[in-house]
Amino acid sequence: MLNELYDTAEKLAESGIKPKDWHKEYRPVRKPKLAFFVFLDQLGDIHDIERVNDPSEVDDLYTWESKGDLRQSFPYFNIPPLYWIQFAPQTNEDDKIFAKDLKANTLTQEQLRLFCERINNAETTKIWPMKSFKKLHSCLEKGRSLRSILGPTSQECLSIMALIDRLGAISAETLYEKLLKAFTDKILNHPETAAKYFDGLYYSNDKEPGNSVTVLFELADGTSRFEYPVKHQKVRDWINRRLLSQSPGQDSTSSGPDIFGNSDTGWEKSFDDVQMKNVLGNVKLRAMASAAFCQHRYGKADAESCPVGQESRSKMKGALEWLTHPSRKGKTWDTVARAADNEEILLSYPSVLPQDPPALTIMFGGGLENETDNTGRFENCAQNVTETLLGLMAKNQALNIRVFVLRKMDLARRRVSDLGHYSAQHLISSAKNWQIGCRNLPLLQIKQFTKEKKTTWGKPEIPFPMEVVWVLNTLWSRDGETAHRVKGATTQDGVSLLLAENSFLQQVLHRALYRATHNTVGLVLALGQAHAQGQVFTPSKNYARHTMILPSILGLFLFKLNITKEDYMKSPPYLIGRLLSLADQLHYYYCQHVRNNSIPPQLMGNALMPTALEEPSKALSLFSNRILPYQAWAKTVSGDPAGLARYFLSELGKVSSDLGDVCSESSLSIIPERCTDADKAQMMIGYLARPEKSDSETTKQGDEK
Repeated sequence: MLNELYDTAEKLAESGIKPKDWHKEYRPVRKPKLAFFVFLDQLGDIHDIERVNDPSEVDDLYTWESKGDLRQSFPYFNIPPLYWIQFAPQTNEDDKIFAKDLKANTLTQEQLRLFCERINNAETTKIWPMKSFKKLHSCLEKGRSLRSILGPTSQECLSIMALIDRLGAISAETLYEKLLKAFTDKILNHPETAAKYFDGLYYSNDKEPGNSVTVLFELADGTSRFEYPVKHQKVRDWINRRLLSQSPGQDSTSSGPDIFGNSDTGWEKSFDDVQMKNVLGNVKLRAMASAAFCQHRYGKADAESCPVGQESRSKMKGALEWLTHPSRKGKTWDTVARAADNEEILLSYPSVLPQDPPALTIMFGGGLENETDNTGRFENCAQNVTETLLGLMAKNQALNIRVFVLRKMDLARRRVSDLGHYSAQHLISSAKNWQIGCRNLPLLQIKQFTKEKKTTWGKPEIPFPMEVVWVLNTLWSRDGETAHRVKGATTQDGVSLLLAENSFLQQVLHRALYRATHNTVGLVLALGQAHAQGQVFTPSKNYARHTMILPSILGLFLFKLNITKEDYMKSPPYLIGRLLSLADQLHYYYCQHVRNNSIPPQLMGNALMPTALEEPSKALSLFSNRILPYQAWAKTVSGDPAGLARYFLSELGKVSSDLGDVCSESSLSIIPERCTDADKAQMMIGYLARPEKSDSETTKQGDEK
């Protein structure tokens, strides 16, 4: 990890970007689940409280925090809910009704008053235990200590001094009472928003409450009497500078260079942690670990074998904080949880870094966990990245892109996987080829619902690389009813499928094709069964996008194997897939008119597909026998059904003739005894492909019925 981060620090320096050096105990506020701004007036009373509705409101807030059992911090810290009560909506009918009305914001002021009086005076209601008051006292003492460190202040930063003085004059017990009154008044005076403050006041779980409430202290007159409020960036930066100026060890002497050629001052100390506001949380940087036994061969281990001085450490810490800042999500970093089901982030940046870096990581598709409508997004992202990189390349033709993954191994360890350096031109070309490969399909449409709940036939969409990994790590049941996560494909596989070349690409590609053709058969069968009946296959919302990107993924894999649609549309596996799809349509049409719309759970071709994917010859033998009654009916039926029946019969004849031609003695193609993964992909595409006339006609017939 150290080499990658130092390289990043050097690139930032070359680009004229200097990340802030943060004091190791002045840390960003952790992303809270429940947080409130608490506004103090000049007398130290609570003027108002406001619920933090958007977590981004605390993105730039820092607090001075000491490690230890009490976790002291100031001016922001965590406390338990103020009352521990007996409230059981799951088992008590009155509590259930109250909770429902509370959530709907329909409780009256009188109802809330009666509830608060009953709960607050109940014998079962508990206030904080002594350890919580002790923690609060320590946090207030932390503020008094901060005042002595900050010393004289400029006019623009007087707000933090005022806050320290106002809180410093209050005991922990008094502040608890003030918070109780403020929360109660907020609930009673504003019943329409009572639900937003209820969990800050009351806790009803069987387990002892933890410090689940984040209180963010601010001045009620912060903007009227002071130049900047406590949470302002200028105040925050001034506090950081004052803390850094008081850091010990400034007079340490160097005994030589560290491994990066800088002063080794401070090499023997522990690295400062990096607190990230993402899935990785607290990242501990470290030098070589003594657990690697090879180090002991040279009589040195840990920091002794890899001395890193404070100068180098500050550069690396600053580089990681700059890259992973929340404002650069989708640009230099992004999460990939949905793809690989791991606690890891993907990082990518150009060798020349502008102040506003290009949105590289969003092009890999890592940050799409909570989005359901990604229509056309890869094309848009690729175009934006291409335009930005071309602008940077105009100044630097040798522009490179670095890609790596930072993964959480366990509570303490993080690991870097370097995914490589690529030229900017290669990234641009790879994105273009990705789109061409995803369109390596015959006419193929997926029936879906529009936002207006109407049905339409839509073309497959282009997936992001991380969406490909997501599909590969999803196993579908045979009937397509259920899908669950499996492990196998990694973030590195997704990046490699986009950027890798030659032999390394082929290794990744063959593994990916195996997973695609084994894990998604159930989805293909469900789509084919639904399409033959003119219906929409609707999986769970979490997996709905799979239906629109799976065909593109299969086409992409074949394209990267140099198998284009012009070739595979004449191959036996593809034609067998088409044959079974037409058999489904004829079978369904037969059931509509002969069996009084009694449709079997599986149509004929659908039932034969699993066999065909393994043993095509055996499936064709079964097909030739099972098609006979439907074929005979189509030849003899008269009246309205005759037209479409004859059409299906004609199409079956054409595909059978094409299959015979490609497998003739003059052709090198044969029906394989066993399907390769590439054969299976072609057959699955053939099964989903639908000629225009077939689509419109069968849909019309299905809608009429």
